[in-house]
Amino acid sequence: MPVLLFDIDGTLLQSHGVGRRSVTAALDALAGDTFDFSDVEFSGKTDRQIFREVLEAGQRCGLDVSPDQADALGELYRSEMETNLPQATVEGLPGAVALVRRLAETETEMGMLTGNLEPLAYLKIEQIGLGRDELPFGAFGSDDADRNALPAVAARRASERYGREVTPDQLVVIGDTPRDIACARAVGATAVAVATGRYSADDLREADVVLDTLEAFDLAALA
Repeated sequence: MPVLLFDIDGTLLQSHGVGRRSVTAALDALAGDTFDFSDVEFSGKTDRQIFREVLEAGQRCGLDVSPDQADALGELYRSEMETNLPQATVEGLPGAVALVRRLAETETEMGMLTGNLEPLAYLKIEQIGLGRDELPFGAFGSDDADRNALPAVAARRASERYGREVTPDQLVVIGDTPRDIACARAVGATAVAVATGRYSADDLREADVVLDTLEAFDLAALA
């Protein structure tokens, strides 16, 4: 059976802008000011890539910041998210929680592949009643700024966890953006796209499987 890797935002849950609000607060703490970075797209990117792009845009707008401060911005962001997430509106997307729990009961091998920093990835899924019991390992934005590098990280961790060699082509990357598809394609993994984020099913047609929601997920079809 393949090893399933779930993205978080737009795939398992919707957090209604708490990430952008926390980046704004973190940037203000770092630079003493902020700016309108609504043109910086977050979907499908790692947090570390987002931090660099926000700082690059801020530098162009005249803020006294540098992309080299991405790690410092990340630490401030993490602190903001740890404060803001428990009070935020975080909702599981259709079928997501039920699917993950059902797969966990059958001991399906699965984890996460997400641009989120690892501590925040688990803090996010806790808001919808999931955790390490269901998704015990993964590859995260804290591992590499390049999302396409994350499947290899996930394969290595899956191998360590399950005591057998898991190669990238045995992975199934489940996400909601073209970048999720691209990262699967980069290593020959299977791409399952779900149109519960900002992209339509037509936008995601390059995936091996395209679903309207995770309610339609069929593990047997991937075996």
